[in-house]
Amino acid sequence: MIVSHKHKIIFIKPRKVAGTSFEIALSKYLAEDDIITPVSREDEKIRRKLGFIGPRGFSFSLAKYFSKKPSKRISFFGLRLPHKFYNHISAPQIKRRLDAAAWRDYHKISIVRNPWERAVSIFFWKNTKSWKTPDLAEFTSYFKKNKYLLNINYPNYMIGGKDVIDTYIRYENFEEDILKLERQVPSLAGLWDTFKDINAKADTRDKSRSTAEIFRNNPEVNALVEKMNRWEIEKFSYHL
Repeated sequence: MIVSHKHKIIFIKPRKVAGTSFEIALSKYLAEDDIITPVSREDEKIRRKLGFIGPRGFSFSLAKYFSKKPSKRISFFGLRLPHKFYNHISAPQIKRRLDAAAWRDYHKISIVRNPWERAVSIFFWKNTKSWKTPDLAEFTSYFKKNKYLLNINYPNYMIGGKDVIDTYIRYENFEEDILKLERQVPSLAGLWDTFKDINAKADTRDKSRSTAEIFRNNPEVNALVEKMNRWEIEKFSYHL
């Protein structure tokens, strides 16, 4: 998650949409007083290697550490300290914690992805272990137990059921949509050229079986995706 006061933008980061690569690319354009939440240790190495500005401005002040009770906490020398802002923070939490004028006036950006593709990516992400290859025979049972994962990104897009994002970047159309963003926010010129060479958190899915084949074999999950992602499917004309 990023808030840039210089460019007057807020990047609200969903899951399994190449958000970390986009976030690292945006870091090239940021300033010391911006809000930049941490990513994984390996991804921070990428950011440092590129010479881009790193995490800052995301914690509560010391005086507020014990008066606030946010839902996300971190470990710090054995203590559990709260973050004011964190990686995949929801839109309602950002609105509550950010200056009201910034929330109202800044351009809100997020990334969207075909929900069928996202579901397959999530399945492999959640089930890939060093000692275990995910078994697609468990695809239906897994999502029947974890239905919330099929629309896990909606809190990043919605407040009270209302879409709050000004510009969506489609995972399938990164070049087109990032270049469009550059036209909307001219101070981000060159963002696409920066982004296209960054590959953080590569997808762990098995490419030997297509998404269409996986869902043909798992019609119950297909029905859940259609039901739980109707807004996204209709807005972006997604299909299997």
